[in-house]
Amino acid sequence: MHTTIIITFGLVLLALMLFIGQKLGFSRDTLTYSFVALWLALTVINGAIGMISTGQSLTNELMAGFMVFSVPVAALVLFMSLSNT
Repeated sequence: MHTTIIITFGLVLLALMLFIGQKLGFSRDTLTYSFVALWLALTVINGAIGMISTGQSLTNELMAGFMVFSVPVAALVLFMSLSNT
């Protein structure tokens, strides 16, 4: 359940960054790189907290972290390829 919540948070963060960033006049490239860097940092922090507080193994956190990171980034790639005008 926690993984689903974090993925949903990532998708909401992506939508907010794209919407607010475009309203503020940032380019799509800047928003894309910013989101990927921010989401990677948040994914690593989430994995570190999972290992420290709940005692999860590194293997479990890497598998969950890969999924948590890749779903919003895949949504970003899909959005960028479909809205490339």
